[in-house]
Amino acid sequence: MRDSGQLLEIVHQALVKGGYDVEAIYRRLGYNAEALPLRQMRTPHELQAFFWETVEAVTQDPDVGLHLCPHAPVFRGEVIEYLMLSSGTFGEGMQRAVKYLRLVSDALNMRLEQDDQGSRVVVKGSTIEAPQLRHTEILVAHQVIRFGQTVTEGKYAPRRVRLRASRRSPQAEYDAIFGCPVEFEGKESELWFDAKLLDYRSPRSSPELLQLHEEHAEKRLTTLKREDLIERIRAVFAQRLELDRCDLEEVSRELGIAPRRLRFELARAGTSFSQVLADFRFALARKLLARTTEPVEDIVYLTGFSEPSTFYRAFKRWSGMTPVQYRDSRRNRPARAIDPTD
Repeated sequence: MRDSGQLLEIVHQALVKGGYDVEAIYRRLGYNAEALPLRQMRTPHELQAFFWETVEAVTQDPDVGLHLCPHAPVFRGEVIEYLMLSSGTFGEGMQRAVKYLRLVSDALNMRLEQDDQGSRVVVKGSTIEAPQLRHTEILVAHQVIRFGQTVTEGKYAPRRVRLRASRRSPQAEYDAIFGCPVEFEGKESELWFDAKLLDYRSPRSSPELLQLHEEHAEKRLTTLKREDLIERIRAVFAQRLELDRCDLEEVSRELGIAPRRLRFELARAGTSFSQVLADFRFALARKLLARTTEPVEDIVYLTGFSEPSTFYRAFKRWSGMTPVQYRDSRRNRPARAIDPTD
C-alpha cells in the first residue's frame, strides 16, 4: 500500500504553519524535507507509523494530528476535486471521489452511506493497527469536511462526527476543530451531514468536462496498477535474488500471472522484465555500497550475480563508476545531503 505525496505535503505544510520544529522532526527521520519532491512521491504506507511516532516524540504532543487540523491546507487541484465539481450533484461527485480514492492512498477506505439513520461519509484508515495512525485518520476526516465545504461553496456542514480514535484532548477542542459534536471509539470514523446536500448541484457541473476528468482519472488509475505490478515483482526479487531464481517464468508463477500476460503488462508500462530486474539490482547495489560495510565480494552475490567480473561490468555500465569508486563517493559527500537513489 502506498500514499500519495500530497498527503505528506499537507502534513508538512501544517507542521510548518503550526510552528512545529520541522527541522528536528526530519533530522530524526534522517532526511531533508526541502530536498524531497513531496508532491511527486508515493511512499509505502507502513512508513506512516514511524513518521507519526517521530512527530509525537519531537512535539511531545500525543494528539498532534488533531492540533495540525486547523493549520493544514485544504486538499486542492487534484482530479478528484475536478470530478466533484463537474459532477451533476454532490452525491454523484462523492461516489466518484470514493471510486478514485486510490489516487490519494491505497490504505484509505471511504464510502458514502444513506439509510434510516441518515447520510454520512465513512472513513477508515489502514488495516495496520498502529496507534500512531490515529493522526492520519483524524486529519483525513477533517480534510473531508473542509473539502466538502470547498466543493459546495460552504454549504457542507457536519452535524456530528464519530471518530474511530479515542479522545486524548479536552472534548471542547475536538468540537471546536470539527465544528460539531464529536464522539469517539467507533468501529469506523463517520461524518454525518444533511441528506439534502446530496442533491446540491455544482454551478460548474459539466457533462463534457466530467467525461474528460473521468478519462484522466482512469488513465491515472491504470498507471498506478502498473506501478503496483512492478512493486510486486520487486518484492519477489527481494525474496529470490540470492537464490538466483529470478527468471520471468519463476516470478510469473509466484505472482499467479501467465508469463505472456506479465510480459505484455510490462511492455504497456514502458519497460521489460530484464529492465525491472536490472533496475532492482542497481538500486540494491547502491544501497548496500552506500549504507553498509559489506565487502564488495559479498554484495556481488547479494545482488544476484554469480561472478564478480559480471557485477563489476554491470555496475560500471549503470553508474560510470566501479563499486569501490561509488562507495568512496558516498562516504565523502556531506552528511546532510540526500540522494533519493540510495
